Amino acid sequence: MDVLKKLRIERFKSIYEQEIEFGSVNLLVGPNGSGKSNLLEALGVLSAALSSGLESTTLDIKGVRLSLPHIFKSAFKNHELPKTFRLEAHFEHGRYDCSIRSGINSQFLEFATEALYDGDAQVFGRSGHGTRLHSVAKDVPNFDKSLVPSTRSVWSVIEPLVRISAELRAELDEFSKFAIYAPQTAVMRGLAIDQRVVEPLGLTGSGLATALATTERRDPIKFRNLMKIVWEPGWADMIRPGAFDPQVVPSQVRSEGTVLYIRDKFMKGGRNLLSAFDASEGTLYLIFVATFLAHNLTPQVFSLDNIDGTLNPKLVRRVSRHLIDAIISAEASDKKQAFMTSHHPSSLDSFDIFDSHQCIFVCSRSSENSANGGGQTTFRKLLPPKDMTKEDWTLKHGARNLSELMLNDRIPGAL
Repeated sequence: MDVLKKLRIERFKSIYEQEIEFGSVNLLVGPNGSGKSNLLEALGVLSAALSSGLESTTLDIKGVRLSLPHIFKSAFKNHELPKTFRLEAHFEHGRYDCSIRSGINSQFLEFATEALYDGDAQVFGRSGHGTRLHSVAKDVPNFDKSLVPSTRSVWSVIEPLVRISAELRAELDEFSKFAIYAPQTAVMRGLAIDQRVVEPLGLTGSGLATALATTERRDPIKFRNLMKIVWEPGWADMIRPGAFDPQVVPSQVRSEGTVLYIRDKFMKGGRNLLSAFDASEGTLYLIFVATFLAHNLTPQVFSLDNIDGTLNPKLVRRVSRHLIDAIISAEASDKKQAFMTSHHPSSLDSFDIFDSHQCIFVCSRSSENSANGGGQTTFRKLLPPKDMTKEDWTLKHGARNLSELMLNDRIPGAL
């Protein structure tokens, strides 16, 4: 089951007005600066709203850039500067929407309006006239609506006290854990420390050795299956966490208590162990992806920004296939929903666009001569023509894969 079915975005950064329906695995492709990361950050802001609110600390642990508050709103030439931006999320069993304001001199984002619906029944509403509890009013008769700060969501205050359907509560809970992950080589090598405390893995790869160790102990079979991707480059045949060994690890490495060691199968015994500091950055990225997918505390809904990372074209294709297989084939209790960005054509080749659970979105910005004044981000789902079969598709395109079509400019806007 996909947690987030549809998202409507209005006046958020380069996205002026878009409505997007998602699948289980969602890949965003398009030119630099086209707005791919803006969509991920809209999801991050929405998740922050449902977890505790719009304070900078909450946005930060979601992976949202801490821009000046007014930067979050669109500012297109041919449009008046908006007072708010709006996000509307459709889940399987309900809907949540909010509009958020920020002036040029604002120090933080604030809620202007909020509403939550359990099915068709409104749970609460918030506007400039105050907050009104609807279907749950009887649960909290003495609720003091004036005590909800403008940066705090109503849901984060009333959530422990009210009764809504178990299905919607589970969806809100899972989406509130969403975060944007972007592994950084310096952090995984131990040369930099990400101060944000996020479990099981930091947003940029901190805590990788510890997460790997706990994953292997908890579910060794699942761990081994997901770790198969790590052996793809062909030089490593063992990975293990361990204590800091000054004979292997340079003194400038910040170990965070546990160090990752990787064995090079081509080297002599006694000289065949490398720490994360000396391992290839591509291998570190593969270890991150495998550990992230295997860990039981990984969020059910997550984003990986730039899945191509530092990988060569073959590995980009393999890691995207690895992610798709892990998510699509997971048991119901372990189902996940992923949002990914990539600049590499090979990332498209693992997707089956005839499967509604696997979605590719081409992200682009309108031209200066367009009716809306130009610069607005659009998301176009890559779909085969109606009633076309896979066999027809193969014949029409001469068995060429999606990366070839993209490079030959047969996927408009992707480059």
